[in-house]
Amino acid sequence: MSDAAMAVLMRWPRRGEGKSRLAADLGVDAAHRVHRAFVADTLAWPWPGPRVLAVSPDAAAVLAARALGVDAVVVAQPATHLGGRIAAALQAAFVTGAGCAVLVGTDSPSLPHRLLLACVDAAARRGAAMVPAEDGGFVALAMRRHSWRLHGLAWLDGGIAWGTERVATQTRAAALRCGLEIAVTEPWYDLDTLADLDRLQADVECAAHRAPRTLDCLEALRIGGLAEQAS
Repeated sequence: MSDAAMAVLMRWPRRGEGKSRLAADLGVDAAHRVHRAFVADTLAWPWPGPRVLAVSPDAAAVLAARALGVDAVVVAQPATHLGGRIAAALQAAFVTGAGCAVLVGTDSPSLPHRLLLACVDAAARRGAAMVPAEDGGFVALAMRRHSWRLHGLAWLDGGIAWGTERVATQTRAAALRCGLEIAVTEPWYDLDTLADLDRLQADVECAAHRAPRTLDCLEALRIGGLAEQAS
């Protein structure tokens, strides 16, 4: 794992930007606080290898991320579709010289460390791996350096309907057309709606070390009660 780089694909938290579905249920201020907690916890995950932050939406966001003082290479996400942004983040991770790169977002702050390691280990053995999301996307995507050199990343442009329940299946199919088989670990989940937050709160209460800021935020906002009212 020490030879693996982690690339975090992230949108810089700003009030009224992003997390639109949460904002519709919680309100703009509460959704912004949740977003900030997600980002802070993901950036605080322990990782012995190189780290890359691929930041959107603009140059001011990149500067703000650099000002955090996190031990990471901070790069701007290109203005393109999600597949192109994922490819650019993985490319930046490999530029660090790492033998493997794993990409994560910031919508799964409770992702267990063991599952992230399983994804990296599977990629090291088989060339590429993902942690699929229960909603059909993926939570993490890892690739070995040799596979990157052999197959490139253009397959991330290949017929993937980003934002749908077909993302994981289509990503694996696109890679396979280029000769790259993506192994899968057990699935996890990401956070999009108010209904997801009760589960998240239960998870982080059992593993507070993984996402302490998220737990504090959810307890402060009493998200569990709000989720029950919304159901």
